[in-house]
Amino acid sequence: GKAFDITYVRLKFHTSRPESFAIYKRTREDGPWVPYQYYSGSCESTYHKVNRGFIRTGEDEQQALCTDEFSDISPLTGGNVAFSTLEGRPSAYNFDNSPVLQEWVTATDIRVTLNRLNTFGDEVFNDPKVLKSYYYAISDFAVGGRCKCNGHASECVKNELGKLVCNCKHNTFGVDCEKCLPFFNDRPWRRATAESANECLPCDCNGRSQECYFDPELYRSTGHGGHCRGCSDNTDGAHCERCRDSFYRLGSEEGCLPCSCNPVGSLSTQCDSYGQCSCKPGVMGEKCDRCQPGFHSLSEAGCRPCSCNLAGSTGECNVETGRCTCKDNVEGFHCERCKPGFFHLDFSNPRGCTPCFCYGHSSVCTNAVGYSIYFITSTFQFGEDEWRAEQRDGSEVSLQWSAETQDISVISNTYFPMYFVAPRKFLGNQVLSYGQNLTFSFRVDRRDTRLSAEDLVLEGAGMRVSVPLIAQGNPYPSENALTYTFRLHEATDYPWRPALSAFDFQKLLHNLTSIKIRGTYSERSAGHLDDVTITSARPGPGVPVAWVESCSCPVGYEGQFCERCSSGYRRETPSLGPYSPCVPCACNGHSETCEPETGVCNCRDNTAGSHCEKCSDGYYGDATAGTASDCQPCPCPGSSSCAIVPRTKEVVCTSCQAGTTVVKQSLLFCLQTARKPLDGWQPPCFPADFMLDMAESTVQNNCKCL
Repeated sequence: GKAFDITYVRLKFHTSRPESFAIYKRTREDGPWVPYQYYSGSCESTYHKVNRGFIRTGEDEQQALCTDEFSDISPLTGGNVAFSTLEGRPSAYNFDNSPVLQEWVTATDIRVTLNRLNTFGDEVFNDPKVLKSYYYAISDFAVGGRCKCNGHASECVKNELGKLVCNCKHNTFGVDCEKCLPFFNDRPWRRATAESANECLPCDCNGRSQECYFDPELYRSTGHGGHCRGCSDNTDGAHCERCRDSFYRLGSEEGCLPCSCNPVGSLSTQCDSYGQCSCKPGVMGEKCDRCQPGFHSLSEAGCRPCSCNLAGSTGECNVETGRCTCKDNVEGFHCERCKPGFFHLDFSNPRGCTPCFCYGHSSVCTNAVGYSIYFITSTFQFGEDEWRAEQRDGSEVSLQWSAETQDISVISNTYFPMYFVAPRKFLGNQVLSYGQNLTFSFRVDRRDTRLSAEDLVLEGAGMRVSVPLIAQGNPYPSENALTYTFRLHEATDYPWRPALSAFDFQKLLHNLTSIKIRGTYSERSAGHLDDVTITSARPGPGVPVAWVESCSCPVGYEGQFCERCSSGYRRETPSLGPYSPCVPCACNGHSETCEPETGVCNCRDNTAGSHCEKCSDGYYGDATAGTASDCQPCPCPGSSSCAIVPRTKEVVCTSCQAGTTVVKQSLLFCLQTARKPLDGWQPPCFPADFMLDMAESTVQNNCKCL
């Protein structure tokens, strides 16, 4: 069953050579017999072949030819027949490159068929004895060839079954070395030639496979046909050079890891070389498993935008429900409104809304209309603009104004700081600047700064707050003029110390008594101040603002800020001014109104006093009873005044005119003198504790204590 490359077939006949015979071959044990060469004196009639035909270039070089060259009856014995497998074949001179001829010479078996005897015509006589004297006899049969190993072996050896096989080299194997060894398929198998061994080359699988096959398409495109299969470490590709779909690796030498992309949030299951999946809109995370800030409700379409009010929210929302995360003073699903007690939804406010001030009397307010922006400024174009300078202890120091640079400056000969002190226009009621900015331009002569916690100081309403110069994101001072901005707000983002409540910070601004800006930061280095501005508001035309409140006042209060007591109400503690609670006027039922600041009632019903607590002159009674008839006219001539004797309830006149009775006059005298100590009296002696003895002639001595 071993194939050979047949070079020639030689026959030597003991008898005369047959008139017609043929040589056949086959290339496998159970294969068909293929004609190799025909010999006949009658080629056309016997084998249907042209006698002594030949093959032209381009014609089939595997066709068997026919010749009458060896069909004569002579010699009668010892005639030779020699067949060369390549003779007359045009490609014989380029055999190594002719697969047709390489196949043509291949054979596992050779067969010779003897078809017709050469006779002397005795068949005409049909003499059996004569005819039996003719027979075929071959004395020598030789086949020249070599083991068919396609140039990849120099010998054949018997295998474990005792069959001949090639001892293959050049990374080939097979009975005929007709194929490359497994994993040596980087280029197509070829026969070895005199010029090249055409050895089989190993596949390049980057150490991740021991199995490959030859891929002709890959070979045509890249020059390397080894296509690896069964790649390990989750790799893929012709050379196991890349990761399988849905896998990645950080380095070419490492194994591939699963991407594990979230199937809902990812555009695909494939990630990049860092393991980052491609996320759908609004989705984030290495595995695209969560919504980005500002998005919610992860679904097949990605995440939906939060739809939060930018002024009132942090820009984020609950990833499940979409409910927005509001700033401290804001509420609503979309953070679209201020909480009760707050107003003015503002993007720049870290708390979202401003707390109602209303002097502490109301927590209900809205944006006031009719106010415009107003800047309180000092540009120092024409002088100091009433600014002054002082030391930390308050003692005043010299301040310099430069006409050239149009700024003011102060210098210290010591390490103790000097401060610029703002003039009156920056002070007083600055509550409309709450939540707005104080800005100024500042520079130093020498960048040798020692900052402190009290570089900017605000004082007012008995309170004092301060911040370092670099607070609120401001820069360190330098030789170049820099702008410094400070927000007048109590939020921890603007670290005023000590920390104040929103109400107290506004209270401080309502009665701002001092603004101090530190001017010196090192010894003998001047500080220069310019362009000081406080942003505020005022009623009137201009650029409208929304940070001024309009309060909804409770009973007893009125005014835009609930700063006044309503009619019928007064300050409970007048010294507190507009911060004092308003209480109903105390008029004992004889007035609905009073003076709001002092509480003095506007009395009626013939009453008098700050609280209508007594009857007017000419009237008597108990004014505190609270009825309109509390005070009655005195029954005295000329509407003079009178009084009630507490014990007897008798009404007596206290201003008797001339001509009235002695009793009345004596009674009057007693009333007027009863408080004076008399003989035997123990002071005091009240009018209700005496009687008049008419038997005595001297009235003075007849007033006795009862």
